[in-house]
Amino acid sequence: MRKRILYVSLLVFPLLSMVLINEFARSNVLEKGFNYYNVTAINSAGKFKKKCSWACHNITNFCKENHVALAKPYFNIIDPLYFGIIKSLKSTGHYGLANLIVFVFLLPLIMYLLLVKVIGIQLQINKLKKEKV
Repeated sequence: MRKRILYVSLLVFPLLSMVLINEFARSNVLEKGFNYYNVTAINSAGKFKKKCSWACHNITNFCKENHVALAKPYFNIIDPLYFGIIKSLKSTGHYGLANLIVFVFLLPLIMYLLLVKVIGIQLQINKLKKEKV
């Protein structure tokens, strides 16, 4: 029973935290949100020198020039991966849907399953250690 509670909490708490953080951030944004397909986003599409917005999503080089400091020496490594992922998502014909499936459902599910497996193995190790003593 305790294991199930642990596994459910590992699934629910990150999602709940993400929703709470987004809603808190929404209340602190002063600009009008970016409207895309009749859905209003939290952030605007304005180009700001001091913070990222939808302009950074839509114009990657603008963000790289104004907001990225630590990764600049690694652009030659990051860019092929980054733009390769974007190109492969766009090649599906439904970039937004592919993005959701891969980054909102598949990758978090894989990470969750791997975490559950690791915890299960660690619990088995702990049980074996207790039996040995």
